[in-house]
Amino acid sequence: MRTSSRDAKTASSTFTQRKRRDQLVGYMIEAVADLGFARASIGEVARRAGVSKGVVTYHFAAKDDLIRAVIADVIASMEEYLTPRLLAADPARFPERFIAAYISAWAGFYQSHTAQVLALARIFIGFRDESGSPSPAFEVRAGEVAAIEAVLRAGQDMGRFGSFDPHVMASVLKIAVDDLLTQFVSDPGLDIEAYAAQLITLFERATGPDPGPGKGASHAKET
Repeated sequence: MRTSSRDAKTASSTFTQRKRRDQLVGYMIEAVADLGFARASIGEVARRAGVSKGVVTYHFAAKDDLIRAVIADVIASMEEYLTPRLLAADPARFPERFIAAYISAWAGFYQSHTAQVLALARIFIGFRDESGSPSPAFEVRAGEVAAIEAVLRAGQDMGRFGSFDPHVMASVLKIAVDDLLTQFVSDPGLDIEAYAAQLITLFERATGPDPGPGKGASHAKET
């Protein structure tokens, strides 16, 4: 079937608009990372993009709309980066590999997407919806903790992990990785790889198989 020139023109226009929107989202990420949430304005995005404020508001009526687009963009980038790295560890068959893969993947994302994680952290602190709450897009923690818990519990069932409460361990692991981001935001010169290596050692020791008889006290049994 032959594509009409009108259809081609519409498709080209849609592509151009999508590309412009993506560029504006990128400039807002840079602005928030550089200046903080409060000072990252529509005007600042327009200045960085080399366009008028009207061009920005054509695509995003208000700053809040642009901020929501930033949140969605960064979270999508997280999923795109983390998912293949976690799946490559094959936690269903080798749950003992999950902790190193999980910590390393997050540390790698922080390093390779520095502006994005800085922007997201500052948006989380400064951005509130009409009810005064953070964006619902940030409400992913419970699901992530549950996923970690499931891997740890499966590992215990397979005899690869020792005795501990999987929910508590999953929650603490998530807190530790989140705190790594907090420290990185405060000190961009932080040696993330060394920090991540220490976390891996710590959690692998905490989750390792219980010592056999005569090899020291066993871990506390799961309640």
